[in-house]
Amino acid sequence: MMNNNTPHPLTNNIPSNAEHILGRETELKSIATLLSMNKLTILVNGIGGMGKTSVATKFIALYGHAYQYIGWVTVQKNLVDAFINHSILLDSLDIGKKVQDLVASQQSDKAFECIMHQLNLLEKTLIVIDNANNLADLLEYKHLFDNTSCHFIITSRNRPLEWATVPIESLPNHEAVELFKSLAPSIVSNKVVNKPTDTDIENLLSKLYFHTLLIELVAKAVASSGISFGAINAMIETKFIHHEELSEEIVSTGRHGDSLAENAKRTNIENYIWLIFNQVTGLSETSKDILRGMSLLPLAMGFERKELKDFFEVMGIKDIVHPLAILVERGWLDKEDGEKATYKMHPLIADVVIKHLGVNATFADAYINHTARLIHYSNINPEHDLFTINKNKPFAERLSDLFFEDNTEEVSELLGNLGYLAESFGFYQKSADLKERALEIAEMIFDKNHSTVAVSQSNLANVYSDLGRYDKAAELLETALESAEKNFGKDHPTVAVSQSNLAWVHKNIGQDARAKELWQSAYQNYLNNLGAEHPHTISFKQWSEM
Repeated sequence: MMNNNTPHPLTNNIPSNAEHILGRETELKSIATLLSMNKLTILVNGIGGMGKTSVATKFIALYGHAYQYIGWVTVQKNLVDAFINHSILLDSLDIGKKVQDLVASQQSDKAFECIMHQLNLLEKTLIVIDNANNLADLLEYKHLFDNTSCHFIITSRNRPLEWATVPIESLPNHEAVELFKSLAPSIVSNKVVNKPTDTDIENLLSKLYFHTLLIELVAKAVASSGISFGAINAMIETKFIHHEELSEEIVSTGRHGDSLAENAKRTNIENYIWLIFNQVTGLSETSKDILRGMSLLPLAMGFERKELKDFFEVMGIKDIVHPLAILVERGWLDKEDGEKATYKMHPLIADVVIKHLGVNATFADAYINHTARLIHYSNINPEHDLFTINKNKPFAERLSDLFFEDNTEEVSELLGNLGYLAESFGFYQKSADLKERALEIAEMIFDKNHSTVAVSQSNLANVYSDLGRYDKAAELLETALESAEKNFGKDHPTVAVSQSNLAWVHKNIGQDARAKELWQSAYQNYLNNLGAEHPHTISFKQWSEM
C-alpha cells in the first residue's frame, strides 16, 4: 500500500490552465474514450510542431481533477533516464533511496521497473510522458505499459505498431483560423482597412499546411512587428512558394508518414520557420545569442529564469530579462506559467537556430567545458555521488548529439566523461562508442605521448575489458603505460595506475606472470609515494603476492 501522504501532483509544473489552447476537442474526446475502454496507454502521435504536447497539456488540465494522482515526465534521451533522474517523482513515491541503490549497482532497468511498480500501486493515476521519440525505447518497454493499472499518455513523433494511438494531424480549418485571430487580434480589428475575412485567413493558413507551430509564429510575427496581413501573405506567396531552392533540402521533423505530400511538409516546415524569422523579427544580437544558447539545452525541458541566468552567465551573457520577454512575445520561446514560470524552446525552432545562426562547438566551448566538469565522476572520490552527477547527463547528451563530429578538446573531454558515466551504469557498448570518439579526437589534437591521449587510451581500455576485448585493452594500456612513464617518470603514482589496469587485463587472459610483475611494480610505487599503511599500498601488496 502507498503512503497516505503521497501528494496529488506527483511532479511539479503540471498544467492547470489550458484556455490558451484552442480546439482539439476531437482528439481530447478520442483520448478520453480510449481510456474509458481500458486502453490504459495512449500514444499521441504526429510530426513535430503539430501540437502533441498541447493536446496532452489540455487533457491533463481539463481532466486531471478526476484523478487522485497526476504527473508529467519529459523525456530527453530515453525513458529510463527520464524516470530515474526525476527526483521530485521519486520523492513523491518515497522510493528515492531504493532507486538510487539500484542505479549505483548498475541496474537502471530494474530501477525503472521499480518506479513503474510503485506507480501501479496508486489508485486513479494519470501520467503524461512527453517527447518520447525513441522508437527502440518505446518498443523495449512496451510490456511495462501493457501491464499497467495507471493511465499513461505518451507524446511521440514515432508510431510503433499495436499501440492505441490518437493521431495529431493538421488543425481543422476553422480551428486554425480562430487560433490565428486569437494570437493576432489587431489584424481583424474593425479599425483595420481592408480587414481580411475568415476565407482570406484560411487561404493563407492553407499555405502553412494548417501546421500549429507555423500558425502561431506567423500570427505572433504579425502581432509584434506590425506587418500587415497583405504583406505577410505576399511574403509567403512570393518569397517561399516560388523559391525553388528552399524546397531542395529535406529536413526531418519526425518519422511520420512516407507519402510525397507528407515529405513535402517535412521539407518545407523548417524553411517556413526560417523565412518568418529572417524577414520579420529584427532581433538584437543579444536576443540571437539567447536563442543560440537555448538551442544547446535539452529539448522540450522548461527552465526557470534563475536557471537560465546561471546558464547564460557561463555563456558570457548577463542581460536576459528583456530579451526573454521579446522572444516569448514573438513565439521563438515558450513561457509556461505555473508556481514558477519556465521557458523552453520547441525542437523545430532549435533546429532552425542551429542551422542558420552559427551554433557550433566553438560558440559553445565554454558551456561544453562547464558541462564536462559537471558530469565528471570518479568512483574513488568520496565526494562524488553517481546518482547526483547523473542528473546532469541530459545536458551532456544534448551537446553530444550536436557536436559529436567536432574535433575539439572540449568535445573530447565531454565524450570521455559521458562514456565513463555510461560504463558506471553498465552500458558498456555505449561507453565504448563514446570513449572511442573521445580518443579519436585527442589523437588528432595532441602528440601521441600527450597525457590526455594516454588518459583516453586507459579509459577506453577499461571498457574494452568490461566487454571482454582483452587483447585490444592490453594494446591500449601498454601504449598508455609507456606514455605515462615518459610524461611523469617511472616512480609517479599515475604510472602505478596504468600498471594496475594493465595487470588486471593480463590476469584475465591468463598471463599471470606478467600481471604479478606489474602489480609488484605498482606496489613499490605506492609504497614509496603513499606509505605502507595506505589502502592502495595494502591492496597492491596483496595482489603482488597472489
